[in-house]
Amino acid sequence: MIQQRKPLGIGTLSLLVLILGFAFNYGWGAENFRFGYYLFEILKLPIFSNSNQGLHLPFVATAIFWIPAVIIASKYRSHYGTRVAFNVAGFMLLLCIVGPVIDIVDRFVNS
Repeated sequence: MIQQRKPLGIGTLSLLVLILGFAFNYGWGAENFRFGYYLFEILKLPIFSNSNQGLHLPFVATAIFWIPAVIIASKYRSHYGTRVAFNVAGFMLLLCIVGPVIDIVDRFVNS
């Protein structure tokens, strides 16, 4: 039985979008440069929701990457890498949604 490989196509771009999402918050080099932190500093936005603790806002901002990765992967399921991109991006998107909900509930309970 000959097994056919999935073709490369637009759906494979979901892997690239997924990698860009991880690279957005990854610390690069000896200086631990993070593009997400740099972008937030330029826009004069806080990194955390409560001064130096709380919800990590650049992680929530990576939903900009997870949502298109899930949409592209679900639309072109027959292309190479879409299953991995859909599952990983969906899980990360779930974390981006659950994190703020937990933070909001915690603020209501502890206030």
